[in-house]
Amino acid sequence: MYECRKCAQIAKEMRNYDINILGISEARWNQSGVLTLETGEEILYSGNPNENDYHSKGVAVMLSNTSKKSLMEWEPVSERMMWVRLKAKCQNITIIQCYAPTNDAEEDVKECFNEQLQHVWDKIPKRDIKIVMGDMNAKIGKENKDREKTLGKHGLGEINENGEKLVEFCELNELVIGGSLFPQKNIHKETWESPDGRTKNQIDHIMISQRWRSSLQDVRVMRGADISSDHHHSIAKVKIKLAKGTKVEQKRIKYNVEKLKDLHLKDQFQIELRNRFEVLKDVPDLDMNNEWKVERDIIKEVCEDVLGRKTNKKKDWISHGTWDKVEERRKMKEKVNNARTRAQKQEAQNKHQFLNKEVIKCCRKNM
Repeated sequence: MYECRKCAQIAKEMRNYDINILGISEARWNQSGVLTLETGEEILYSGNPNENDYHSKGVAVMLSNTSKKSLMEWEPVSERMMWVRLKAKCQNITIIQCYAPTNDAEEDVKECFNEQLQHVWDKIPKRDIKIVMGDMNAKIGKENKDREKTLGKHGLGEINENGEKLVEFCELNELVIGGSLFPQKNIHKETWESPDGRTKNQIDHIMISQRWRSSLQDVRVMRGADISSDHHHSIAKVKIKLAKGTKVEQKRIKYNVEKLKDLHLKDQFQIELRNRFEVLKDVPDLDMNNEWKVERDIIKEVCEDVLGRKTNKKKDWISHGTWDKVEERRKMKEKVNNARTRAQKQEAQNKHQFLNKEVIKCCRKNM
């Protein structure tokens, strides 16, 4: 996401696939915070606490216009982990978004991540529907003997060390790995592909509490989504209805005071105020609090009637020409996915890389 205008491209794909909650690994944003996009989506992110450090790792959760209304609370844990809690009609949902170390990482780094994940898990209210998702850098394999509650029969490849630790975590905390439950073609299980296209693995996972396993209706990879990443998008269909959160934020109303520069309108505003305050003289004596409320309401009514509310016109920071380039890049990815020979695939990949550079150039020009 650190790349220029990448957020808008991610949000567009999120709307294309009708996704309500999108987890992002390796977001590469430092520090933590909340960002609301021009199109309304809200991004909660957690990264390196030092703003001046190299931009690496980082996790984020993007909420749609609908799902952001259900947000109750969230916490940035580290540059590899965060959690969000959403209000649902049946039970509240807690989602832990992760970016795990690679299988070749130092053992102490992997242990630190696993301990942190367990610590966060232990803090979650027991009655919540719990979902853990993200780039776990873990291959879980096809074998599920004696692990039927945690693994289905439809995993991919051979299990590795990270996969063993992930399965142990799921067994301990009564989770099921969604990507192993549903029969799919291999191309709809492979979440990561090497630059040369020869190595493909299933290392991104979505896990849900075993108690709510029936709510998980499908998990599959959508290869058509394109934000120029070496990971394919893994999408889960979960049948849970979200509810509006109890926290209500009152937005501050801004009136168009710029209109007061017009002398005629300024006189009209003053006359209107004067006339309405004249009426107060005929009102019986009020105590201080009630008098203040009446005067406040008069001023607000006159501002509403004469000045009107200030509207913020949001500029589309990405031009139509740039969106055309983005769409051209997406179509080229389809050709990469549908290539029948290595030569065709290599040619399509080269064109896709060229178009990605063009998109980046156009985005920078739009700044």
